[in-house]
Amino acid sequence: MDSEGQNKEEQMVKRRAYLYVVVVVVLFLLGNPVSAQEKGGAGYFAGGVGWLLEYPDETSFLYSTGGGGHIITDMWLIGGEGHASFGETAGGYGFFNVGYLVVKKEFVMVYPILGLGGGSMTSATSETVSSCALLNPAVGVDFLIPVKNNSGILLGLRGGFTFTIHQNDTFDWSMPHIRLIIGGYGFEG
Repeated sequence: MDSEGQNKEEQMVKRRAYLYVVVVVVLFLLGNPVSAQEKGGAGYFAGGVGWLLEYPDETSFLYSTGGGGHIITDMWLIGGEGHASFGETAGGYGFFNVGYLVVKKEFVMVYPILGLGGGSMTSATSETVSSCALLNPAVGVDFLIPVKNNSGILLGLRGGFTFTIHQNDTFDWSMPHIRLIIGGYGFEG
């Protein structure tokens, strides 16, 4: 791909990423504070895949496993998550998350979530370590399977776009990603 074509491709990816951030912000703003008063929490294991944008001529998948959790109070989600990655690149990263329930039905929760964190990673083609700060806007959909009273099994899907907001000069971690989540939940009352 020539330089001009590559620049157009990079601009297109950046536009899509900015559009994604706008969608997450709009979902935050559309939250319904009238239906507040939910209190509870969730813990989960996560597994997923991301597509590193550092390699525009070839697809470089970043597979990850990890876990996390959050509390829910007055429709706000506050928590964190950590991931270990493997594939052509290996390392670990984590986020402090804040989200808002825009949909809370009996068996479904939908929420935008924004994570701020960082990590370290190395590539199979390089021995240097890339460290960076990351911003991770995402949208989650959790399906609630009741087991006892107001608790049960949580099955979820989360999609987002991780932005590199600061890095050493090794490589850019920016990537779209999708993760499957399985865990448990509980609510008061």
